[in-house]
Amino acid sequence: MMGELDDRRKVLDEAFKIYDTDMNGELSPIQLQTMHEEMRIGGISLPQVHASIRYTCATDMCELSELYDALQEMDRRYFLLQNLRWEFSMLDRHQTDTISEEKARWLVQAVHGKHFNRKKWDNFTRSRPVPGSGVSFAEIEVELCNIPDKLDPALEKQKEEQELQALAQRKKEIDKAAEEERERLRRKRDEDRLRKEQEEEKRKNQTEADKVKKAKDAEEEKRRKIAQEEERHNKEERERRRLEEEEERRRIQLEQEEAARKAQEVEERRRHEAEEAKDAEKTAEDAARLEQEAEEELKRAREKLQRADDDKARKEAEELERQAKARQLEQRHKKIRFTLKAAIKSQDRGKLEPAVKDFEDAKLSDDDNDLEKARQLLKQLSARDGLTNAMSKRQLAELEKAMTFVKKSGFEVELAPEMAEASKLLLQLRRLERIRAEILELKQSTVAEIRSYQNPPQPVHHVMMGTFLLHGHSEKETKVWKTVQALVGKTGKEGLKRRCIEYNPDNMVMADATRAKQLLLQYDLDDVRDVSAGAATFYVWATSMIEEGEQRAEAKQHNGPEQKKAPELPKQPPKSPKVPPKSPGGKARSAKGGK
Repeated sequence: MMGELDDRRKVLDEAFKIYDTDMNGELSPIQLQTMHEEMRIGGISLPQVHASIRYTCATDMCELSELYDALQEMDRRYFLLQNLRWEFSMLDRHQTDTISEEKARWLVQAVHGKHFNRKKWDNFTRSRPVPGSGVSFAEIEVELCNIPDKLDPALEKQKEEQELQALAQRKKEIDKAAEEERERLRRKRDEDRLRKEQEEEKRKNQTEADKVKKAKDAEEEKRRKIAQEEERHNKEERERRRLEEEEERRRIQLEQEEAARKAQEVEERRRHEAEEAKDAEKTAEDAARLEQEAEEELKRAREKLQRADDDKARKEAEELERQAKARQLEQRHKKIRFTLKAAIKSQDRGKLEPAVKDFEDAKLSDDDNDLEKARQLLKQLSARDGLTNAMSKRQLAELEKAMTFVKKSGFEVELAPEMAEASKLLLQLRRLERIRAEILELKQSTVAEIRSYQNPPQPVHHVMMGTFLLHGHSEKETKVWKTVQALVGKTGKEGLKRRCIEYNPDNMVMADATRAKQLLLQYDLDDVRDVSAGAATFYVWATSMIEEGEQRAEAKQHNGPEQKKAPELPKQPPKSPKVPPKSPGGKARSAKGGK
């Protein structure tokens, strides 16, 4: 028993030293997660690691004495998650990776049983970014794996009783204050009635015509001032946006010109490197051939050694064997070095990874700094793949993050063509984000103005038809203005502003988009803005979404259906190149006609 404890302590101590790279005597959650991933395929998420640390460690870091308990807790969560994911998938019948809040509550309650904390669940649902939306497994996986505190329900019940008592006391105070307020209002009404009767006597001498004229003039002046203020504000806002867009276009144009110049330089350098890669591959092939010749020579030397019948012949055979071994090792190292050089020039991940592994396994000295170059190139290729992936997703935050990573890593020159394309896409996505912000800032009074039309101007009607066509309504339905009024008047999840903000161009039906585009192209933005500022905002939104949807559809046709991420290539050494046939003299001929 003591031997097992000592062995376990030694293993934990060695593992702790490996992952405690900072040598500070404790592991961070990320280091602990990395350690667990090496033990269990896939590991667990970082929130689960934090939860494990809270259960087993005194602080937010893990010390050596706490490591075993922490790993035990992470294992418990790891194996529990396997069953919970299966339970979650059974509830997710439509395979959307989300379930309703009701199903999520049922799952948590089924796991925690009588210790289910209703108040904690209510706090969770209220704190979600979009309450009522589908719940993903990642949102509840930590709560599912947490061990419920048996005291929570009792404390919750006690707290509810205290709140009820406080509420009852508050009600008594409110009732008393209300009674006093009613009495005060009664006295005030009596006083107001008496005062009004006195004032009414004073107003009897004023004519009804003067009152009507004064009220009419005041209302007209108020309307005129409001209209002037809105017009001035709209004009300033349009000018500001125009200047911002012009400045953004100039900046992007300069960036694109610079990127095009860099892309040309990169392309020229890549062509040059491709030529150099061919030379390196040729040298690697020659080294492989010479290595095989050395192996054959070594084999012959060993056979000669076995046949030697005296000391002199044996010594000669041993010397030949030693020389053959030295040549074989020399050619193998030469092959590995030039294979790595060729892989670097080719910039092919499938060649780089096995070439780096062979170089590291051989423990060669990095005299030409090729190993460091290869590692840096692999990082560059990862940055390029991340940038390409972000561009395919067309999500602003991910694209900005990927571009920032490329810049911080210093790969702007090497990835100039990709960065140029990404900059162009970034401008489009920022424009879409700005349009969504304009929809969000749209005043309810402006939307109400669109709805208030009894016989709307044709540009307004066509703009709203195009907008609702994109949202899946039929043209026959939206031709009736009363139907459009009803759709504009909806609130909540069906509200027009919310639907526009949450709209995903990937779900666009191209036939509807084509018809909407035909309706909108009859007018330009100024035509629509002249009759309705609100309709102009929806005009910009609809035309931008149609353009984005068309670009995404074109990208899908060009790239084919989206594929899953390809698995990493196995890190195996490349096959040795074929050896040229031997010459009649018995030795292989080199490509350059040498030995």
